[in-house]
Amino acid sequence: MLTWRYHLLTLAAIFLALALGVLIGIALNDSGTVNTGQTDLMNGIQKDLNGLRQQNELLSQKNGINQRFQDDAFPYIVGGRLQGKNVAMISAGVAGDDLRRNLESAIHAAGGQVVSTTVLNSRYDPVALASKVKNDLKSMPAYANVDANSIDPAVAKELAHEIGKAGGTGSLTGLQGVLIDSTSGRYDTPIDAVVIVARADDQQTPAYADIEKQLALAFKDLGIITVGGEASDAPRTEIPIFQSADVSSVDNLDSRIGQISLVYALAGEKGAFGTRPATDMLIPILRTPKPAAPAP
Repeated sequence: MLTWRYHLLTLAAIFLALALGVLIGIALNDSGTVNTGQTDLMNGIQKDLNGLRQQNELLSQKNGINQRFQDDAFPYIVGGRLQGKNVAMISAGVAGDDLRRNLESAIHAAGGQVVSTTVLNSRYDPVALASKVKNDLKSMPAYANVDANSIDPAVAKELAHEIGKAGGTGSLTGLQGVLIDSTSGRYDTPIDAVVIVARADDQQTPAYADIEKQLALAFKDLGIITVGGEASDAPRTEIPIFQSADVSSVDNLDSRIGQISLVYALAGEKGAFGTRPATDMLIPILRTPKPAAPAP
């Protein structure tokens, strides 16, 4: 049984230990041991920081040289790969104007022309889309017999026909404000290839991924070369969607390396290119283009 004497002895031991610790601390401080240790520690930390700073500067220099090489070599690597090809771009609105402009520039550097850019609302309301189709577009033959399960494939097929085969602009116009955010360029010219630019984020509706896949399938069924892609900083990858549709994909469109892959994929190279684990290789095999057949 614990008595008051036990508690008293315990308290005395605690105070004795504290007093002993104070005395030892004062002794160490008087001898300079603590100050010397602190100085050595600070000097070591400063040395490490200086080393890391030098490494960072060296890596920045190397990265700058590497980027300059990529920019300088890019026109020679892709030059002529898309000569005379008409390309359409379909992009999630959240993918950003800068990425779209960079991709258009890359395609132009390869000799291709982006004839149209269609920006989709990746946060659209599937219920609003179904209502729009049933109420406002019911006169279009493509939507005559659609139901809740067939609206997405029907919309994707009609959009692919309008964008890819110059099939009018009924859906492109009718779905403005619901699925279509904006359109630019010409829709009266058949295309040779299309790039679908994705960007999955936490605010994207799950149904949008199905629209992307249905679009990829619809363009492929029309015989149009189809490439799906995203920037390397996409919060969630959508490359598996394009792989499931059996179309080529690029997961680093925001880099020169990814833009090389895009050009070659739009020219017909098959595969999943980029840096994510599910890809086949970093870039396609840089094949020498076949010489043009002599004129008869």
